[in-house]
Formats: sequence, structure tokens, C-alpha cells
Amino acid sequence: RTDKDEMAPVTIREVLPSIGGGDTRIRLSTGDIFTISGTADLSAVERYFPRQGRLGARLSRMELVGWRGMVLLSLIFMSLLLGFRFAIAPVGDLLAKAAPPSLVARGSGLVLAQLDLTVLEASALPNQQRQKLQMEFERMRRLAPPDFADTRLHFRKAPLIGPNAFALPGNDVVLLDELVTFANDEDVVLAVLAHEFGHVIERHALRHIMRSAVVAMGVSLLVGAEESILEEIVGFGSGLVLSGQSREFELAADHVSADWMRQLGHDTDALARFFQRLADDCGPLCDGGGLMASHP
Repeated sequence: RTDKDEMAPVTIREVLPSIGGGDTRIRLSTGDIFTISGTADLSAVERYFPRQGRLGARLSRMELVGWRGMVLLSLIFMSLLLGFRFAIAPVGDLLAKAAPPSLVARGSGLVLAQLDLTVLEASALPNQQRQKLQMEFERMRRLAPPDFADTRLHFRKAPLIGPNAFALPGNDVVLLDELVTFANDEDVVLAVLAHEFGHVIERHALRHIMRSAVVAMGVSLLVGAEESILEEIVGFGSGLVLSGQSREFELAADHVSADWMRQLGHDTDALARFFQRLADDCGPLCDGGGLMASHP
């Protein structure tokens, strides 16, 4: 209160939490210090604490349960963490399956439009070369399940990205000029296109997005939305899980590529040649793939 006995807004600047059941000290923005008994319930005011103060209050409560309680809480937390780890894939895939196709297609179109505004440019490949690749892509479409018969091939150029191709969450495959030039081999380009088509028919991009969303929600529920070491640890572990699942997606797309190349009468070793060419080109910059690598 002020000298005129009027209410004035204040904030909590610092909290010295209870240690060993002792008192909690709270410093306000006015400089005033309040001492609260260690036996008092702070739940009503904790939401006004700064981040470190809330963490300290939680630790103080955990301290009161003793070592047996700490062991029990740790076991419960580890059980939740283990259940969360094995729930990422099925829950994410269920969400991907429930997503309306029209919404996914619209989102894919918006992503491509945004990329066109930022890093992608109009393709500079000769019309004859594009038409030939488009014809082979049409043959691939006839091998795809009915839901993916309308998959579209987009030709673009992206000097900032380099030799690459990618599939979007909708039925869209983007082929970059740089990959065509780098490969200098039609079978290699077709093998990469078949690989990206494999991502489309398996809905890998959408499933990865949904699984990432499950991870974000799970981390928030388990350790809260505040930045903390615990959040970083859980987030890093979840990133390892997602990377491993991404590598599984890549291998599945490789199998589709090899199978379709065989059915279309093309060289089934073309994709392996492309990977070897990439490894030879980048030399020591390639680490052979690690725990956080998205590709095997």
C-alpha cells in the first residue's frame, strides 16, 4: 500500500525457496521482503513466481517426500517418459491419418508458395528434358495407389540448396535443376524421383510433422513449457527418436525406388550410385551419418 492507503501493483523479483523445511523468502519489486513459513501452502502464489522461483518451489516440495518418495517419483517419471517414447509413432500416425486430405493439400500448396518466394526459382532445364522426365513420372504415377494418382511433379531451381529433391506433405514432389546437373544420369534422376514418390505414398512428410507435434506436446506436458535443463534433456532424447524414425522413412522410400525402377525397366543400382557420388563429392565433410542424422 502507498502512503495514501491505495493499492499499487508489484511483481515478485526473487524467491529464496524453502530448504530442509525452512521458511521461503520473497523479494518484491518495491524492495520489500516477505517471509512465509515453510509449512504454508504456496500453490496460490506460485504462478506469480519468476521461472527459477517456480522451479525452486517444486524442488522444495520434492525434498519433503524423502529419498523413498524421490525414488518413487523418479520411477513414475521414467515410466511416463518410456510410455511417451513408444507413443510418438502410433499417435503421430493416427493424427496424420485423421488429417483431412483437402487441408493437407492446401497446406502443401502454401509451403510450396512460400518456398517460391524465398529460396526456389523457376527451372532452367530445357523443355525437352523436362518433358522426358515428366513422361517417366507419369509412368510412376500408374504404379502408385489410387489416392496418389494425382501426385504432381514441380521443376524448380535453388542455388542455395544445391542438388536435391523433396516431397511435401501433400501429393507434391519438387525436383531441383541442381540435382539433374549434378547427377548427369537420367536413371539416377528417375531413381531419386521414385524415392520421393515413395515418401508421398507412405505420407512420410505428414507423419513426421505430426510426430514432431506429439513430441512438442509431450515435452510440454512432462516437464512444462518453461526453459530448463530437464526440458533440454527430454527434447534432445525426443530428437534422437525422431531422427531414428526419419532414417526408417528414408530406407522405406529407398525400397520403393528400387522396386519401381525394376518395374519400369531402369537400373535398380542408380540410387546407390547417386549416394556414392555424393559421398565422393563431399569427402571429409560427410560424417557417414550420426545419431542426429535424418538420412541413413
